[in-house]
Amino acid sequence: MSVVTLNRSIVPVLWPGDLGRTQSGGFELQVEDRSWRYVPETFEEMCDWAVVVKQGEEESSMWSTRALVHHPLTLPPTMRSQLRPVMIVLQGFLGDFNISPLGNWDKRDRSVPGALQFVTLESGGVEDVFGAQVRALQHLRAFIRAKVGAELDEEPSDLGDALMLERSVFTKVRPSGTQLPAIRLSNASDPGGRARKLGVDWRVDHVIQTGARRANGQNMGVAPTSLRRGDFVEVSVFAEIQFGRRHRRTGSVIKFAMKEVVRLWTAEDAEVVGEGSMLVEN
Repeated sequence: MSVVTLNRSIVPVLWPGDLGRTQSGGFELQVEDRSWRYVPETFEEMCDWAVVVKQGEEESSMWSTRALVHHPLTLPPTMRSQLRPVMIVLQGFLGDFNISPLGNWDKRDRSVPGALQFVTLESGGVEDVFGAQVRALQHLRAFIRAKVGAELDEEPSDLGDALMLERSVFTKVRPSGTQLPAIRLSNASDPGGRARKLGVDWRVDHVIQTGARRANGQNMGVAPTSLRRGDFVEVSVFAEIQFGRRHRRTGSVIKFAMKEVVRLWTAEDAEVVGEGSMLVEN
């Protein structure tokens, strides 16, 4: 995974105290030029760091998918034999979120395409550190737009002191090509079986992993419902890119989608760790 940097320091080490859990996170602290491990700080550098490619076979519908992968020259020779998707580590305070398997779907057929899982990451008042992550995603978004076309969504998903991360709940079932299999939904995750009845046209093909970082640096799996607003978390994201036509306009829909959400500190512990460090420094 790749980590955001600020003035050639990785973001996790810049949070007050040990909020970023740098020692247990397995991060490489020495920032190297043109390395896939470090997200570039400028748009120009981004152009030599990533590539947008077709994902799977070209679809026959009006919409097709793209993937953001690392530029081969940023990878060591042993890793260049296959495409390596860009996966970025973000950190911040957990705001509003819904990462249940069906997200915010309201159980109506017409709302299936727009159903989302989402996480809002907040700065907690540490704007300079958090702002580096906001700028990194803005540069990535601009790079993707340059490659596949202007965004059709009108609302920006990244604000000054918050990041809105989103992932589509459902995937359209295609008549051909390789697709991930559907996950098994239970009566608890899909009351009434409405989502399972969509299986011919739409499927849920993923679960957002959730965990908690232990003192030894290992992540322990936890239930999504154990996460709380205000927890300090680490979120792994990738670019979910669609290209097509809507309302007589051709362009892209870009989301930064969650693969995993790991709690580094509970809200109560994060307040002690962060404020304690700032009190010492002051």
